[in-house]
Parts: sequence; C-alpha cells; structure tokens
Amino acid sequence: MRALPEIRLTLSQRNRETSYDNIPFRSAPQALTLAAGPRIPLDSRHLALEHFGYNCIPFLPRPRYIQPGDVSVLPFQGRQTQTTLSVGCRMHRYKVFLFVLLLASITFSSCSGSKTKCTVNCGGGGTATVSLTLVADTLPANPSILSFKVTIVGITLTPTTGTAQTLQPSSPIVDLMRLQSDTAFLGTLTNVPSGSYTVQVSLSSPEITFLNDTSSTITANGVTCASGFVCTATLAAVGLPTISSFTFNPTTNGQQGIEIDFNLKNAISLSGGTLSVNFNPSSPSPGVFTAFTLPRTNANLGTNQLELIEDFTGVVGISGSTVTITSPTRGALTATSTSASFFDPSPDSLICPTPSTISCVVAGQIASVDAFLKSDGTLELKEFGPLNATRQDFVEGTVYAVNTPTQFAIAVTDKVQLATNSLIGGVNTGDRLTVNIPAPKNFLVDSKGLAVPAGSIGNFQGQSNTTAIHPGQTVAVHVTAFVAATSTTLAVATADTVILRWSRLIATPTTASTTTVNVNAVPSYFNLTAASVFPTQVFSGTLGAQGVTNLDGITSAASVNTSLPVGLRVLYLENTTNSAQFPFMAAKIRQH
Repeated sequence: MRALPEIRLTLSQRNRETSYDNIPFRSAPQALTLAAGPRIPLDSRHLALEHFGYNCIPFLPRPRYIQPGDVSVLPFQGRQTQTTLSVGCRMHRYKVFLFVLLLASITFSSCSGSKTKCTVNCGGGGTATVSLTLVADTLPANPSILSFKVTIVGITLTPTTGTAQTLQPSSPIVDLMRLQSDTAFLGTLTNVPSGSYTVQVSLSSPEITFLNDTSSTITANGVTCASGFVCTATLAAVGLPTISSFTFNPTTNGQQGIEIDFNLKNAISLSGGTLSVNFNPSSPSPGVFTAFTLPRTNANLGTNQLELIEDFTGVVGISGSTVTITSPTRGALTATSTSASFFDPSPDSLICPTPSTISCVVAGQIASVDAFLKSDGTLELKEFGPLNATRQDFVEGTVYAVNTPTQFAIAVTDKVQLATNSLIGGVNTGDRLTVNIPAPKNFLVDSKGLAVPAGSIGNFQGQSNTTAIHPGQTVAVHVTAFVAATSTTLAVATADTVILRWSRLIATPTTASTTTVNVNAVPSYFNLTAASVFPTQVFSGTLGAQGVTNLDGITSAASVNTSLPVGLRVLYLENTTNSAQFPFMAAKIRQH
C-alpha cells in the first residue's frame, strides 16, 4: 500500500473559491503587519498619489446484538455459504492620520475564517491554496467491518517556523468504509506560505459496526459480541497521528491538492478477544495515515482536475447551471454543470431519460452526483443521477442478513429524509435496522448509466421478495413506517420501495483483462467462503465517458496487479443459486 513518509508539493495557481462536501465559504481575512525599516513621514509629499479626482483608502491585499433468528444462513450453491454468520488615488495629507489608524486596526484584527478554511491561528503571508481529500484502504483480517464512523475534529498544518493553520470540516462525520472506493472532499486552506509542515489529523468518536467472524467472543469497550453476531460499539479515541513533514514550494497563486490515506488495518486492533482503535500506534511505520499529492498517478483526470468525488446523494437544489446536493449525513456539495456533464435516467426511467440535459434537474428531487474537484477548490459536475422525483424518507444500507421472504437487515450507510415529520430523523450511519417489505413495489436498480445486461439486471429488477436480496448488497429503501430501537431490539422499518445501489469493498484480484477482473476474499459479511470467486464485469471505453467504469491508479483493467488488493464499487447482482456469470458490475476500480 502507499507509504509516503515525506511529500514534496509544488503549488502553481491560486484558489478563487472553495467548497467542502458542502456549501462554499468566503476566504478568511488574514492579519496584516507593518513592515520594519524606513517609513514615509506624515508630511511627505509622496503620500499624494498620482490619481486625481477622488479620495480613497486602499484595500490591502450503542451496543446491541441481532436477535436470535435475525440472521439466516442460506444453503447457496456455486459460491459456498459459510457455516456460520450469525475546508492609487489622491490622498490628502489631512487624512493621513485616519489612514494610519485604520491600518493599525486592521493589523490587530482577528483572523478566524470559515470552517472549511483556516480557522485557527491564521498566519497567512502566502498565496497558495491546498485542497484536502480522504480515502481509506487495507482492511484488518478480523472482524468484518460494515461501518467505521469517525469525527474529524481538525487537520492542522504546522510549519517549522510561523503560524499553524487548521481545517475544520463543516460536516466532519465520515464513514471510512465508503472510502474504500470513494473519496471525501474535506475542504481547502488558502494563503498557505511556503515552508516545511507537519500535518496532524485529530479524530474522535470512533464507532464500528462489525460481524464477529472469529470463533470467540469479542469485547469492545466493555461490550461483548458473540461469534457470528453483528454488533455496534463506540470506542475510546486514542492517539493524535502526525503525518511526516511536507515541504511546500509555492509559486505565486499556487494551487495544489493533498490526499490523506487512512489505513484501516493499522488503526483497528483485535488482540486477546479485545477490539480497540488507535489512531497513532507505535508500529508499524508508517502507521494509520500517509499522504500524497493530487492528482495521483494514473488518476485518469483532465487538466486542472485533482480528484473525482463520487456518489454524493441527497436533495437537489438548482440555480442556473449550479447544482447543490444536500445530505443530512454528509453536508452539502455544490457543483457547476458544463457542456461535458451528463445525466443518467432514474431507476424507474421516468426522470432524465436518455438523452437529457440539465433541464431535467428539478429542485426537491433525490439524486446522486459525481463531481471533479478542480485545482482552485471548486467542483465541476461530471454526472447527475436522479433517484426519486420528490424528497422522501429513504435509508440506504449494506445487507448483512436475510431473515424471511419479506424481511432483511442492514447496517445504515446513508439517508435522505423529509424536511418535516420525518420518520427516520433518529437514524444514524452505522445503525442496524430490520426492514420489512410486506407488499413492495417491483424492485429497481440504479445502474448509473452502465449498460448492465438484461439477464443480469433481471436478477433484482422486477423482483418483489428477498430471494433477490443477498448479504453484501447495498440497497436504498423508502420508509413508510418506523419503530425505534429499544435496549433489546433493533429499530424496524417498513418499506414499499427497494432500489439496488452500490456495494463498496476491498477484495483480492485473481485474474484481470480489459473487460473482466476476477476477485475473491470478499468481506465475511457476504456470507460466502473466502475462496469464492466473483467475476467482475468492466465497462470499457474512453475513460471518463458515460457508462464507462472509472479507474483510479490504473489505466486499464488489464493493468490490475493481482498481487495487490483492489477497492471496488459495484452493483451486486446475484441469482438464487449464487452462480451468476458476472455478479459484480463495476462502476469503480481503484488500486493503491
């Protein structure tokens, strides 16, 4: 995996506007200081600048178990079932004194800015902008993680000399399991001076939902989880990790990106049956965090593009060519549409039918977008995919159990909720949820413009019971009724709509070609043996085009290194005997 103890950054252009996975903020003001050395006397004629006709003052630059019976072990054929699962004018001399007072007041003014930029100890003095993103890789052997939620308190850049700058994301809660294949945009720092910096990432409130795939009981912060059960535990935050020094060599108005990589394996420890999290372990080295410059090698991006932010889902707002997606779990993302943006049809084909333009985008829709992070910190819309015509209560999650023909269980990964009277206001990422579908509409598939063969998509689309649902799939459900969790039972939702969405995982490639990558060693919560092979269909074509698999770190699927794991975002379309020709349809392949 990546292990870059020192990164050298060359910054080249200046930021004009920034945005997080949320709404952009204005630049933070910087403290101004009077230069030492010769000064102009108050009666100097040089204070009368050669611009006649006007006067001015210059602007200076909870732990619970699945209940018995909640988990069923299906006797699949083909891929075998496990045995257990349970941020110049004229100046008159009589006004000089006023000018000096104003300058002094500016000098001593505060420098705190917006939360996705420099917010603490803003030294300024530079002209560089640095955008920050986050990814995750390398899973621990055990347990099998469904959700790993952390809060990013702040990211601090501290120079060897000078003043530190801190980025505090406005939407700081991140599910690291989503970042196995995707990327989170954390924000942008502006006015960064050149120098040698150390970077600290301050995290808190780690919460893990996991399948105990060992043969023994696991204890997590005093909570016991029996073998074969899925449990949730909130752990104590330990360690304040520091990434080794960065050297900035900015040019005037330089622009640059840094991606921070979270190593899941190095952060999670299971020793003697005790599960713990340490963000700054004594070994190995590097530990939990490494970093590299953007764009990364073989990122398959265009000019002035640093990274691709994918599958940001929420409620649509639109103003001209600017689209804003607002999520109750991930904040908001604002991107500008261009002539190169494309628009996918909704799962029911009623919204944005092919071909479509931005005219099909309507405020209040639920949609997923992909957007390019540009070098100036703004976002450019790549792809818009509507999911529902109106704002409703939808919960998305990873299936970990199929209980009856009308019931299954998920670990929540995302949600969209009604503005008022929502049934799911108390549902959070990482929660476990039982879903009942007594009389659902025909199931739908969000293919996101991929040309999924009819025979494969039919394994889910048009179905109406759990014979089409498998552990490891990610589904979005429309909630029509809800019963909150108690100390002994999981929350229960009744749903009338089920949409297949994107599973995210890390697996081991066994063979690779331009159109197919075979993988095994999928996570244990798929309830299949580690040796089970998953043929993965790759949609080839011009990289970045509509309907083509996104590749990150490789230029072709045939370039996948079978000695290294891959991060995947796939549609998991399996048949009732676990023998589909291509159970995985790849929207994204990343190899670190």
